[in-house]
Amino acid sequence: MDQSLPTLHVRCGSDIRQTLLDAGFGGDFLEFSDPFCIGPLRDCSTDELIQLRSQFLATAFQLDPAQTLERQQQSYSVLNALDAYQRIVLWFEHDSYDQLILIYLLQHLARHRPRARLELIAIDHFPGVERFIGLGQLNPQQLASLWPARQPVSQALLTSAAPLWQALCADDPRQLLEQVRIGTPALPMMANALHRHLQELPGLADGLSLTERLSLQTLQQQGTMTAGQLFRALMMEHEPLPWLGDLMYWWLLQPLLGGDTPLLLADDSHTPWPQRQLRLSSHGAAVLAGERDGFASRSRGYWVGGVELQPGQPHWRYDSAQQTLHLTHA
Repeated sequence: MDQSLPTLHVRCGSDIRQTLLDAGFGGDFLEFSDPFCIGPLRDCSTDELIQLRSQFLATAFQLDPAQTLERQQQSYSVLNALDAYQRIVLWFEHDSYDQLILIYLLQHLARHRPRARLELIAIDHFPGVERFIGLGQLNPQQLASLWPARQPVSQALLTSAAPLWQALCADDPRQLLEQVRIGTPALPMMANALHRHLQELPGLADGLSLTERLSLQTLQQQGTMTAGQLFRALMMEHEPLPWLGDLMYWWLLQPLLGGDTPLLLADDSHTPWPQRQLRLSSHGAAVLAGERDGFASRSRGYWVGGVELQPGQPHWRYDSAQQTLHLTHA
């Protein structure tokens, strides 16, 4: 497969590492999996970004801060040591988790252009897979079949990444929305992923992100479910562009479970989170009925890229149907 040139395969997770080996690939593998789809972002130096992201990840997922920083430094450092390779292949799919990481990698490669040949494999479907979520669904033969279709990373594609990254990190989401509106011809899957990213802003009508809204609606329709069942239902049935890992999803639910006006209720906290029973609270039902505001009910704020959102403070809301942004002052 890749034996003709010293090759580095870059992926935003470890899901295809073994599958590549089973398919006959022999190149090195880099998992670059900083989840830019959650937590704060800034267009800053690499060292500053590593510090920012490490602090967020350690706090969000209750990780050891020093170990988290070390892992992040190791992952990012590989991007500055690419001259050992003659070919670098980026393996990505269409969702916002993948595409936002792809933006970062492309703008980094544009600034630190390695001598290696740059190639991209990016798909949003696969023949015979009814609901394509990601490359991790594919077996070795299916994954190998993508190899001949890989595309060279053009200068136009590299050039397009910097303004996308800057818009993603901006504290004003109108820059990102403009990218969605004008389209991203060099990266055909990007505009849809950016639109989905913007849908994590509070909705104009109810103050809920799309993930929150779908979760509450699913519990309203199906009744009490375990957190694991709810996550599977979201990913396999309701989410239009699946992008979340299970731990990320559980972290996103936490502000809906706490505070004086929780939107969700959960059973015994000593139960492992996938087995915890969740149900819609009366306040959550009131939000879905349009009687209360979901954002004002959160126990704490959150970030969407460079946009900080805090209850009780002026913040941006997104009307996804009209693709318009609104600055709300309460």
